[in-house]
Order: sequence, then C-alpha cells, then structure tokens
Amino acid sequence: MSKFEKLNVNIRDGKGTSSARRIRLKDQIPAVLYHSGLDAISLSVDKKELYKALKTGQVIFEVTVKDKNQFVLVKDVQYHPVNDNIMHIDFQKVKEDEKISLEVPLRVIGEAEGVQAGGILVQIVNTITVKCKPTTIPEALIIDVTDLELNSSLSVKDIQLAADVEIITAEDLAVVSVQEAKQEEEIVEEILEGEEGFEVEGEEGVEGEEGVEGVEGKEGAGSKDGSSETKKEKDADKKEQKSKEEKQK
Repeated sequence: MSKFEKLNVNIRDGKGTSSARRIRLKDQIPAVLYHSGLDAISLSVDKKELYKALKTGQVIFEVTVKDKNQFVLVKDVQYHPVNDNIMHIDFQKVKEDEKISLEVPLRVIGEAEGVQAGGILVQIVNTITVKCKPTTIPEALIIDVTDLELNSSLSVKDIQLAADVEIITAEDLAVVSVQEAKQEEEIVEEILEGEEGFEVEGEEGVEGEEGVEGVEGKEGAGSKDGSSETKKEKDADKKEQKSKEEKQK
C-alpha cells in the first residue's frame, strides 16, 4: 500500500455531548487523535468525506493537523444503535518507519478439491492480526484452497505472507475447512424418523385412554350390589318363615 486516502480535519475547541451534537448538525463527525506521550487532540471530520474514505477499505489515512502532515490509524468507530450512522471516531497517530498491529481481511482463492467432490467450503476466520509498517499494510491476506481435500482444513501457517508482514494470530488456528455435505436421502430419513416417532407416541396415548378394565370393574361393582339385595331378601324370608312357625306353636 503506497498511498493513503487523505482526510481534511479541523481542530475543535468544544468538548462533551452538547458540543458533539452541534458538530453533527453541521454534517461533521466528532473525532479524537491519540498519540503516545502527548495529549489527545479533539477533531472534526466532514461526514461525507469520512464515509467515502472508509469505503475504500483502508485503515490508515493522511491528515493535516497544525500544519503538519500525519498518518493516522482508525482505532475505533462508534455507531448509532438504531440507524448505524457514525457518531464518533478515534484515530491513532503512527509513523511510517514503525510497525503497528492491526487486523486485515482474509481472502480465499481457488476451488478446493473437496468442494469438487461434493463438500462445502467453510471459512472459519475472516480477519487475521498482523504486525507491519503502515506503508506495507496488505489489503488482504491470501490463502489458496485448491488442494484442500474433503474433511480437511488449513490453518494460519498456510496463509501466503509477504516478507515484511508478521502474523500475530496463532499459527495453528484453523481458518478454512471443507466439510462433507449431508446427502438428500439422509435428510429425508431424519424427517421420516421424526414423523414415525410422533405417530407412535400418539398411538400409545390412544391406548392409554382405553378403559375396558374400568368398564368391567363397574360391572363387577353392579354384581356386588345385586348380591347384597339377594341376601337381604333371603334374610327377610327366613324371618317371615320363623314368625309363622312360632304362631303355629
């Protein structure tokens, strides 16, 4: 990266929420420039110019502060929670000859052998932390997946790297893999198994509702009641017969 997008910034005197609100009403974005060992400087940046610069994908910009050209790194961007508008941005001053640490995108190239065999390519990591000079920051790190077979993966150590760029991320971290895709028949079988399990449970519920024994139990209770009535009649007949015999005597 030989050139940096230039941003026109202005020093702002006011601080706090009210001052930041007034700046935004003028289509400006509040900003702060940090530099090791020095006090932070409050700035403002034109909203349209900032959005255009950020769309380039660059993270290092050239600014002029107090008549001095400086290179700054985008340290933090604060967005509105509802409309995603930029509310505030922090810059960190950097030097051309000093290495800095930052995240850069990971770009996958090539068609994996495992994909040609029916697998699915999965990118596990999207950014990699590197350390390099501002003038040698890569737009992206490249990893070639052409030889990647089914059920295999590539790690950080497999990334193509320029000699003047150092990777900070652990080299054994897997960044991309090819996984075996499920066959359509397997998916159908899983669905059918789920439906069969549902039907069986329903049938068991129906069987549980059957009350044959309960009906028989009710009939049994009725028989007991009938036996009691018969016994009472027999006792009454015995008393009546005994009464007649006593009268005859």
